[in-house]
Amino acid sequence: MKLLTANRLTDGLTIWFSEAGWVEDAAHAARLSDEQAEAALAEWQKRETEVVAPYLIPLTDAGSPVQREHVREFVRANGPTIGQTADALSSAFKRADVFED
Repeated sequence: MKLLTANRLTDGLTIWFSEAGWVEDAAHAARLSDEQAEAALAEWQKRETEVVAPYLIPLTDAGSPVQREHVREFVRANGPTIGQTADALSSAFKRADVFED
């Protein structure tokens, strides 16, 4: 299982691929099978005028990023550790932190 993430070309914001298209809230990211993920990545790598640097995040069976990716993706999903905090972002989206162990 994998997630597809990128940055939006117009403002650099972290975005996540969902069933409805790209979204700003990681809580709505689609969990893709390996085959679906590879196909989606290949498609979005061709569309460089819409998103920047799309890549796949491998997930554990529990649905969290594998350990080597956990800290980076927690920050990308929940906001920086200074300034706009994870708590502020989760409050803005009215949800708990994403990828929290």
